[in-house]
Amino acid sequence: MQRQKSFDLVIGILGNPSNPDVAWSDEQLNAIKKIGVNTLQLSIAWSWRPANEVLNLEDLDDQDIARNYKGRVEKAHRFGFRALAHFGVPKTSAMSDAVPECIMDPEIIRKYQNKLAEFLREYDADDVLIYTYDQHAWLCSEFGDCPRCRGIPLHERLVPFLEALKNAMQKGKQGSRLWWEPWELSEGQIIEVVERISPEHFGLIMHNSIAEVYFVNTTDLAFRNIARLAGDRGIPFVGEGFFGGSGEDVETITHLACPRLVYQQLEALRNTQGVTGVKEYYGFAPSDFSANIDLFSRYIHTPGLAFHQYAEPIADTYGQAGKIMLEAWELISNGMEMFPFNTSWWLRFLCKNPEFQEWKQIKATDWPTPSWKSSRKGFYLVTDEAEQHPWLLEDVGLRSLAAVRRFERAAKILDEAATLSSSPPKNDIKSQWTDLSKLIETYKRFGENMLAIAKQREC
Repeated sequence: MQRQKSFDLVIGILGNPSNPDVAWSDEQLNAIKKIGVNTLQLSIAWSWRPANEVLNLEDLDDQDIARNYKGRVEKAHRFGFRALAHFGVPKTSAMSDAVPECIMDPEIIRKYQNKLAEFLREYDADDVLIYTYDQHAWLCSEFGDCPRCRGIPLHERLVPFLEALKNAMQKGKQGSRLWWEPWELSEGQIIEVVERISPEHFGLIMHNSIAEVYFVNTTDLAFRNIARLAGDRGIPFVGEGFFGGSGEDVETITHLACPRLVYQQLEALRNTQGVTGVKEYYGFAPSDFSANIDLFSRYIHTPGLAFHQYAEPIADTYGQAGKIMLEAWELISNGMEMFPFNTSWWLRFLCKNPEFQEWKQIKATDWPTPSWKSSRKGFYLVTDEAEQHPWLLEDVGLRSLAAVRRFERAAKILDEAATLSSSPPKNDIKSQWTDLSKLIETYKRFGENMLAIAKQREC
């Protein structure tokens, strides 16, 4: 029998923004290695720096942070991981108002060439992943006031900047790779960069859509176009997804149990031409490992089976409760698919910010980045503050409550399953039930509010 295609690179993060205080202990590193991760990102690298994690090269100017970071590289190597650093480059203090450090400025280019080469020499990390937007990194607009950049398309400026960085990295550590996340760029700009850049010592890492990662996303046309192009040019390409029990779409939840959605993401990535690896975008917390991570691990070690061939053995680990756990997980997966995540970027914060549940209309997002002004408008229904039609609000309310009905049925099953199972599976079931109950409460309140506002508008 022909061996199924597997992933060359499986990138994990220890801890996540919902649970950032995960120690880099032998126990935790063994746990994340056991699931099949072979490359470890050295920090959570999230914009608000949970647990004071490293986000930019400049953060390593703090001696205590630098000492801890260097220790992480050593531990990663000791456990057989490839060590991946992640930074926003060039660093800018804010998205708006602040003037970016211009990538057309020769001094800025030399600054980051020197910083990256010195970093690799001193810390011995293997590769570097950079964002050139977000992660406190922002770029000049060709339509702005920068005298160097005005009138010069962004992709034309980015290619020589990226080339300069990856070439400088070879002086710090020969064979290191610059991974670039083209976050906030339009699809067209990304294509231009990928077609123009030299493939040597370069790689791409992308969300599984032109917009955000969601549990319910698999891949979209933009992702598939760029992955195929990267493959044709010999550029390694890694797709990101949510594979644990946490995700930005349901932040602060840690035990969302929807293994079918994990399976669908992995299958879509594995079957996309050009994809050579996968990366957990939010991060893994071993203390939160549950059904999702069990599915992820089984898939990584033996890819290409049918979903039930993974799910049924996982259910068996729950003893007498196993059969009904399968039913609960399917209801949760289906409920997540019903929820209107594509309406607004802000829906991902409903659990984190309860005031969002009382919106008078859907909160809009339209930040001054290329993707938000172009490609991302094809993903989100609401990107401006125009008054919204009652049918839109009604749609959001109805879909939210359709999700809730499925979650409520799943919660009853999990409640029953807890009575059939003994510890430790019983504790895990309770954690799944607790987080699901939070989703039910949040989405129900939000959905009912949207329907009430729609009704008022109709009158």
